Amino acid sequence: MKIGILGGTFDPIHKAHEALGHAACRAFDLDYVMVMPTGNSYLKTVNGQVTSAKHREAMVLLSIQNDPDFRYSDLEIRRPGYTYTADTLRQLVHMEPEAEWYFIIGADSLHGLKDWFAPEVVCHHAVLLVAGRKEQVESDVLTEDIRYLKDRYEARIHLLPWEDKDVSSSQIRQEIREGCLPHPMLEPAVSEYIKNHGLYGPPQTEKQILKSLSRRLKPSRYRHTLGVAETAEKMARKLGTVDPARARLAGILHDCGKNEGDALSHGPIGAVIAREEYGITDPEILSAIRWHTTGRPAMSELEKIIFVADYIEPGRDKAPRLKTLRKLAFQDIDKTIFCILEDTLSYLRNSGADIDGKSLETYNYYNTGKG
Repeated sequence: MKIGILGGTFDPIHKAHEALGHAACRAFDLDYVMVMPTGNSYLKTVNGQVTSAKHREAMVLLSIQNDPDFRYSDLEIRRPGYTYTADTLRQLVHMEPEAEWYFIIGADSLHGLKDWFAPEVVCHHAVLLVAGRKEQVESDVLTEDIRYLKDRYEARIHLLPWEDKDVSSSQIRQEIREGCLPHPMLEPAVSEYIKNHGLYGPPQTEKQILKSLSRRLKPSRYRHTLGVAETAEKMARKLGTVDPARARLAGILHDCGKNEGDALSHGPIGAVIAREEYGITDPEILSAIRWHTTGRPAMSELEKIIFVADYIEPGRDKAPRLKTLRKLAFQDIDKTIFCILEDTLSYLRNSGADIDGKSLETYNYYNTGKG
């Protein structure tokens, strides 16, 4: 049996993806193509930048339903942790040892394959079918990539004849935000799903977001949210490093995932909610939401402001030296971050609670004066 593998984030899956799968089936007489959305790709870490797995999975199923050339696989989307193609191929070979596997890959991805995790495993277990993207990789570069992989890993590589379509998921997302829905490059059922679930829509206004959060959050958490937003805006005006409106918006949304996760996970979850439900596409705002609980080394100025504002907003009253920190935050934000982490780690040690590795890493970074 000859089985193709077509992977990707599929955010959203579109007709060019389908055309690529059909072309592989015809050119290499494949029995079918396994369409496999990625879970948490180590190349595209879900940081509010990729729509949640349940929506991408649903769109793939709608797009390929009743098409005999395709079968759906949840192998990667269900796997915990980072997703590596080498691990996927190992598992597939174990499941179907008699099958011959054909991995469909774009020329742009082939160019970076040597830097993937265990490229020798990928080349050993699958024939590589390469679809050229003219706007991304020149033909001489592609020729050199193929030569290198054949020499280094004994890769079996074939160029895939297909009509290159100048379209991308990111372009489609932008066009949907601009009102292009239904979209001509999406199956009607996928367009309808996007509409019904409000995916890729334009950003909501502050008034709309606040109205939603007032229902979503407990009253005490909502008051905290307003305090963080006001504090972040004031800090941005005083420090002059960030647009106050962006700081306020990040403050408003920083806890939007609070009811969906625990003390640490609600940050990453909130980044996804901000993107999917509230239409926020600003990567710095999404990153500030993600890291507001633990911080991270070398934070952006907006990330610093949200991290500090979350700790010192007027409604807080239990942390030590709050009065000092509220003054220091408008003078030396890096020193404020260090002091907050120092107090937080001291509290966790004294209470016997677990210390998150990222918080400790951030503390060490700002303790060395690199911030």
